[in-house]
Amino acid sequence: MVLSAAPSTDLTVFGSAQDGDDADCAGTVSLPVRDHINAATATSLLHTDWRFVPKGKFIDRNIIQGNILTLQRNEAVQRMRGDWLMFIDDDMVWDSNAVGRLLAARDEIDADIIGALCYRRSSPHQPTLFMREAPTSGGYNYLEDWTDDIIEVDATGMAFVIIHKRVFEAIAQSKMPAREVRNNIGLPNFFRWEGSIGEDLRFCQDAKAAGCRVFVDTRIEVGHIAEVEIRRKHFLMEHIERPVELVEARREVNDRMGLPTLTAQDFKRKLGWDD
Repeated sequence: MVLSAAPSTDLTVFGSAQDGDDADCAGTVSLPVRDHINAATATSLLHTDWRFVPKGKFIDRNIIQGNILTLQRNEAVQRMRGDWLMFIDDDMVWDSNAVGRLLAARDEIDADIIGALCYRRSSPHQPTLFMREAPTSGGYNYLEDWTDDIIEVDATGMAFVIIHKRVFEAIAQSKMPAREVRNNIGLPNFFRWEGSIGEDLRFCQDAKAAGCRVFVDTRIEVGHIAEVEIRRKHFLMEHIERPVELVEARREVNDRMGLPTLTAQDFKRKLGWDD
C-alpha cells in the first residue's frame, strides 16, 4: 500500500522534522489546522519532550493547513512515514511527556488505535470515551466512570491519538472491493463525513469493522481549549447539577448497555468535596 501522494487541492503542508531514510523514521505527528494554531497548542508543541525517540531514529512532523478537516486527515495518511501516525488537533494542550507516554502505552499493549483522555469543548463536557449499544449498529453513548488505566472503547476522537499503519492497511483492504478510492491511487477515503456522526467516530467504525481495536489511556489527560481549557473537573462539576429526569434517562440507557451511572454525590466525591 503506497502512502504518499502530491498535496490535495486547497491544502498547504508545512515542514518535516528531518529528511532521512524512511527506515529510520519511527512515525509521524500531524497537526491539521485551519487559519492558525492556538498559542497554547504551539507552546505545548514547543515544550514536547522528544527524548523518548530511539537513537538513530526520528519522528516526522508536519502541519497540514486547510478548510476541510476530512481532506486534511486523509492527506496526513498519504504523507505518513514510519509505523504510526499521531493526530494532534490545533486546540489541544498537553504535558511535555504526553506524546512519549502515549506511544509507550501503545507499545505496551501493541494497540491499533490509542488516544489520550479528552473532554468535549462544548457542553456537555463529556469524555470522548464512546460505547455503542450494538457492535455494528445503534447510537453512541459515553462512558462516565471507569476503573482501568487503559480501557477499550468502541470509538474515540482524533484530537490526540496514535494510529498504527496496519489500521489503514486493514481498512484499505476491506474497502477496495467497493472501489471507494481517492486521488486515483487506490486508497479509500479513510476520513469522511456521512450521516449524523463525525469523521472520528466513522473512522473508528471502519477500523473496528476491519478487525482493529480502539483504546484510551485515561492516565494521559489533554486539555481542550475553549473559552476556558476544558478538563475532567468541568465534566464532573457540570454533572453535579444534572436534572433528575436526565439522570434517570441516562441510567435507563446505561443499564441497557451495562454501563455505570453516577449520582451527584458520586461526582462530588470524585472532585474531593466533603458531604
